Amino acid sequence: MTLEEARKLLDLEMKATRREVRAAYRRAARRWHPDRSPEGQEETYRARMQQVNAAYQRLVQFIDEYRFELVDKSAPEDVQQWWRDRFFTGVWTPPPPDDPEEEKD
Repeated sequence: MTLEEARKLLDLEMKATRREVRAAYRRAARRWHPDRSPEGQEETYRARMQQVNAAYQRLVQFIDEYRFELVDKSAPEDVQQWWRDRFFTGVWTPPPPDDPEEEKD
């Protein structure tokens, strides 16, 4: 199961916290648990609950294995300074600053 399939099955947005994933799983589990199935639809609910469990396990596995950058982010970096630090050698000049007065098409 892909992350996109798991996300859609649990009805999650593109970004979600672990708490939101757990809440979505619990909602889906309440909805699709075989004990709550109408008579005669136990197999359908059981199969759907297995999909819900697989989706939850896939998302939790991704969250647990994701590597975070453990530094505090300060104010956004100055683009001009970023360019100078990486590419400025004296031969090329930095790109001109954006003109806020100029209309963009």
